[in-house]
Amino acid sequence: MNTPENEKTYQSLRQIQWAVKSGNTSVAEALRQRFNLPEITARIMATRQITCDDAEAFLYPTLKRNLPNPFSLKDMHKAAERMAQAVLAGEPVGLMGDYDVDGATSTALLKMFLESCGIQVFCFIPDREDGYGPNSNKMKEYKEKGCSVVATLDCGTTAFEAIADGEALGLDVLVLDHHDPDATRLPNAYALVNPKRLDEEINHPCRYLAAVGVVFLFTIALNAVLREKGFYQSRPEPNLMIYLDLVAFGTVCDVVKLSGVNRLFVKSGLKQMRTGQNLGIKALAELVQIKEAPDSYHLGYVFGPRINACGRVGKSDIGMHLLSAKDSVQAHILAQELEALNNTRREIESAVLQEAVQQVEKNGIHTPFIVVEGHNWHQGVVGIVAGRLKDKYNLPVFALSIENDEVKGSSRSVQGVDLGALVMNAIQKGILSRGGGHPMAAGFSLKESNLPAFKKYLSETIQSEMLVSDGQKQYIDAVISLSGVTDTLMDSLALLAPFGESNPEPIFMIKNVSVVRTMLLKNGHISFTISAPDGTCLNAIAFRSMNTPVGDFLLNQRNTPMCAVGVLKREFWRDKKRMQLQLIDIIPA
Repeated sequence: MNTPENEKTYQSLRQIQWAVKSGNTSVAEALRQRFNLPEITARIMATRQITCDDAEAFLYPTLKRNLPNPFSLKDMHKAAERMAQAVLAGEPVGLMGDYDVDGATSTALLKMFLESCGIQVFCFIPDREDGYGPNSNKMKEYKEKGCSVVATLDCGTTAFEAIADGEALGLDVLVLDHHDPDATRLPNAYALVNPKRLDEEINHPCRYLAAVGVVFLFTIALNAVLREKGFYQSRPEPNLMIYLDLVAFGTVCDVVKLSGVNRLFVKSGLKQMRTGQNLGIKALAELVQIKEAPDSYHLGYVFGPRINACGRVGKSDIGMHLLSAKDSVQAHILAQELEALNNTRREIESAVLQEAVQQVEKNGIHTPFIVVEGHNWHQGVVGIVAGRLKDKYNLPVFALSIENDEVKGSSRSVQGVDLGALVMNAIQKGILSRGGGHPMAAGFSLKESNLPAFKKYLSETIQSEMLVSDGQKQYIDAVISLSGVTDTLMDSLALLAPFGESNPEPIFMIKNVSVVRTMLLKNGHISFTISAPDGTCLNAIAFRSMNTPVGDFLLNQRNTPMCAVGVLKREFWRDKKRMQLQLIDIIPA
């Protein structure tokens, strides 16, 4: 969204120009009347281009009405038929997943379904030193264990060599993935189910699914084939809805668009999560003392980092085992292991981030992107460091770990730069050895000797005009007074949830307030209270704001009028619900 020239903008302490979103007022009024919505909810929906035709699916999606036909995806029927043959024959099955949350949830989901069918399942989640994707040695091991079918989950679309090796061994490899394919070829797999295949419809409703969403649809298809073949005549048919919590978890953490089918999965999955049936998720919630019903924030920022920690600094399959745990004691042990790994990850990340920031400040920023690099930086944290720098500088960031003559990199983007396409193009040009990702995040590897060519490629590819408006302008959903922060407002906002990519939490500007109390917390967070002239107060927090312009203002400018920009939350504090502002920025009065 570009800001019209005559639209008022506000310059902030973070050097961002904030503008208030404007939407079609007639659409907002039509939404309010037709769906009996609070005025602010209808207004925000209108600014997000949600029309009356879209609103029912947005507000009240149901699996019965909005779930797409799994067999509409290419190779889905072929993949389901082949897996059904293995189930009917009682053969063991091999699974290979990725080491992030999407891979862990995908593998846990299919593992639990196949085990409910009485099948022995072997699972492999590679550690980072093993590299991303299917492994030829593991293909051979699965063959020796009696597998005839192997499924790759959240990986495999560009694993030409490993899949060819598996097929040469006589394995039928089923690829269930969502990553961008090579523009010139597909792997020689028995079946490739990927909504981003170039021969799929560009507007296919499943196009932006996370891998766990693809796997869930595959499970529905497999279940239907097994039903057709009479598999459930002598055994109860499983309830696939119990896996929706895993689908929601992987979908949120992979930062895919939370619209259409993804919104349906997350909304349904959060409802399923409240039942506490998944022992692993329940153990995580108890470990971190989450007392309220989990929402997408908890998945992305509380549970997700702990699952990811094992893939960053530990044994990568711990998260998958936690999410498929059948015993609550085992689940709590695994959750504690993840907590310890997450603490280790934080320490490593802090050291690398400090070095990376010093590097940026020393070298300056002369391009519309940032590259930081370090010898022997821990490969498991460069992605987080890239994300932190992207948030700090509002530019695409490429963080590189150099070890011997190999470079492993991770990148995070802003609107306007498609990292997935950028990485795939660099592979085709021979600059990168391998890689993959999405528009907003990607991972890759290359030879150190190719670093100059890679940086030159970035300079030629990422043009400054791609970042002209949205790179430094951001948008406020509404301007309110502090007295307007009420339970009624929070109830209105809840209708817009779940929040995530393409449906972010509404951002408010709370006008004419001042800071009256501050407290430094660990990790550079600042807790504070804002107050209005009428005496209304609200608790607030500014994450990782120490030694920033925002943090300096909070600590040194008490009772100075300002406008606070942030998102509003309900939180539990001393077993009671209260409202809190999570501060993003400050606009001086």
